Amino acid sequence: MLAHVVKNRFWLWKALETYGLGIYFIIKQNAFEFEPPRPSLLDIFDDPPAIFILAVVGTFALVYSLWDINLSYYKPVMTGLLTFAWLFFMIAFGIHDFEIQRFISFESMYSFFVLASTVCEIVIGDD
Repeated sequence: MLAHVVKNRFWLWKALETYGLGIYFIIKQNAFEFEPPRPSLLDIFDDPPAIFILAVVGTFALVYSLWDINLSYYKPVMTGLLTFAWLFFMIAFGIHDFEIQRFISFESMYSFFVLASTVCEIVIGDD
C-alpha cells in the first residue's frame, strides 16, 4: 500500500483537500451567508448534502491513491468528480464574492489553484 501512496501521492493530497473543504463547511457554518440575511441559492452549498457529496468525492480519490485501482473507468470517473466538485465550489465562491462586492477571497483563490493543479495533472500527468 505504501508503494501505491508514493505513486499516487498527488491524488492523496487532492482527497485530503476535498475532505478539508467539507471540514471547512462544518466548522464555518453558513459560509455563504449574506448581510443582511437574505435567501440565496448559495445557501444550499454548505448544507449536509453538499458536505456528504464532498466526502464521497474525497473517498473516491482516497481509495484510488491507497489501492491503485486499475478498473478501466475508475480513474476518469474519479478525476471527473474531483474536477466537477472543485469547479462547482470555485464558481460558488466567486458568485458569493461578487454578491457581497468584494475582491477575490481566499476561498476562491484556493479552489482555483486546486482546480488548476487537478486539470494540469489530468492533461500532462504521467499516467
